[in-house]
Amino acid sequence: MDVREHGRRGALALALALITVTAATAACSGPGEAPPERSPSTGDGVTPATSAASVPSPPPVTLAEAAKALAGVVGADGVLGAAVPHLDADRRLMQEQTRDGQRALTSAAFNGSAEALPHYTWGTPRLLVPRNQRGPLWFAAIVDREEPSGRVRTAVLTLMRDDMEDWQVSSTSLLDEGVRPPVVVTDAEGYATALGEEDATLAISPRLMAPLHATSAEEGERGFAAGLIEAGPHTTGFADEITRRRTDGKTDDCLSYDSIFAASEYPVHALRTADGGALVLYSLIRTTTRTIKITPCGSDIQIPPEARRLTKERFIPKELRTVETQLYVSTVPAKSSGRPAKVIGYLGGLTKVTVA
Repeated sequence: MDVREHGRRGALALALALITVTAATAACSGPGEAPPERSPSTGDGVTPATSAASVPSPPPVTLAEAAKALAGVVGADGVLGAAVPHLDADRRLMQEQTRDGQRALTSAAFNGSAEALPHYTWGTPRLLVPRNQRGPLWFAAIVDREEPSGRVRTAVLTLMRDDMEDWQVSSTSLLDEGVRPPVVVTDAEGYATALGEEDATLAISPRLMAPLHATSAEEGERGFAAGLIEAGPHTTGFADEITRRRTDGKTDDCLSYDSIFAASEYPVHALRTADGGALVLYSLIRTTTRTIKITPCGSDIQIPPEARRLTKERFIPKELRTVETQLYVSTVPAKSSGRPAKVIGYLGGLTKVTVA
C-alpha cells in the first residue's frame, strides 16, 4: 500500500468514524437540526412550512434580490455569450461574473478559443433562498436551460456574494436525464432552510459528502463509501473506468495510467428537503496522470483530443497530467432513513493540462 492510499484510507476511516459518532449524538443535536415536518407540496419542487415557532427574522437576501441577481447574470450570459468574436472586455466581464469552480470552467472554455460559448435560453427559475445564513451570502436556483440544439436540461445554479461585491455564479450543475429535483422545504414566506456543514441529522454531513464521493469514484464498491453513496456513472462508474484503463495500461509497455479524486476547496452548500434529508452542492477535483514508461514511445503517443485545447503540445514527451473540475448536486437522506446518498446532477470539464 503506497503513502497516498494509506493517507486516503486513514482519512476515510476518520470520516466513517465521524458518521458513526453523529448517529449517537443526533438525538442531542442543537436548535434547527431536527427534521422538518412534512407538508403539502406546491407542485414546483418547493414545500411551504406549515407552522413557525416564532416570528422569523428578516432574511439577509430577499427573494426579490435573488431574482434580480439571477436575471442579471443570465441576461448578461445571453448577450456576451453570443458575441463573435469575443473581445477581451467580453471575456473579462464573463469571468468577473463567476467564481470558484464555475470560474475555472469558464476560463478553460475561453482558453485557446475565439469561438463564442454556447448560447442558452433560460426558463423561469425556482429560487431557493436561505432565510438564515452567514457571509458570504448565497442562494440557489433550479431552472430549465435550453441548448442551441433544442435539448432542455434542468440546471441547478449557486450564486454567491462577498460583502458588497456583485453576485457571481459559483457553480452550475445539470440534473441527470429523467431526474426530478427533490422538494425543498420553505417557510410561509418562501424561504429555504440552510444546513451547516456538520449537520448531524443527515446520513452524511455536507462536509463529508465530497470526500466520500471521491473514494467512491476511485474505489467503487470495494471502497469505504460502499453502501453510503448509490452506485452510478459519477461514482462507481468512474471507478470502473479507472480500473479498465489501468488494466489496459498493463498490456502497453509504453504508457501507465492513474486517476485520483479529491474534495475541492470550493464552498459546500446544503438545503433541507421535505423528507428530512438535504440537497447538497459541492465539487471535486479529478487529477489524471499518463506517464511514458519507455522513452522512445513518447514520440508516438498523442495528447488526447479533449486536452489539446489547453496545451500547444501534440505528443506526450514523458508525462501528461490533466485536472478536471467537477460540480455536483446530490441528495442525502435523513440519518434514520437507511438509504444511501445519490448523485443527481453534474457538470465538469478539463481546467488544467500540464505536459512534462
